Amino acid sequence: MNKKILIAIIVGAVVIGAAFGWSEYNRGKTTADEMPIKEVVTAQALFLAFSSDEEAANARFVGTAEQVIQVSGAIRSIEPVDGGHTNVVLETGDPLAGVVCEFANEDLDPTWRTGAAVKVNGFCSGLLLDVVLVRCVPVVSN
Repeated sequence: MNKKILIAIIVGAVVIGAAFGWSEYNRGKTTADEMPIKEVVTAQALFLAFSSDEEAANARFVGTAEQVIQVSGAIRSIEPVDGGHTNVVLETGDPLAGVVCEFANEDLDPTWRTGAAVKVNGFCSGLLLDVVLVRCVPVVSN
């Protein structure tokens, strides 16, 4: 094969690979409102599933690939975490544990108050001391 053709093929492959890598790097994360909902559950039922059988709950709610779950419940507290995020803790019936929903500040509904009944879409990351949902978005009622 001619050296010029071989060099052109190698350079072309490198350029295509670099373009693909750049686009994947800048793609960003999928948000909870861009994916279908896999499970709809109350905060109390979600916590009960994790506290009774964590392995089964991980398989169901966390899964092997990202999946969106919708959780409904009453707001126990709203806690700013840092400059860009706020945690909304949903009531589970257990005074020591809740469902922590992490929101980017721009995604948080400014009308939410403690005690309000809400619905949240998010990605479950499992049980720490609380059940944790990340990259949450509020569900807008019609």
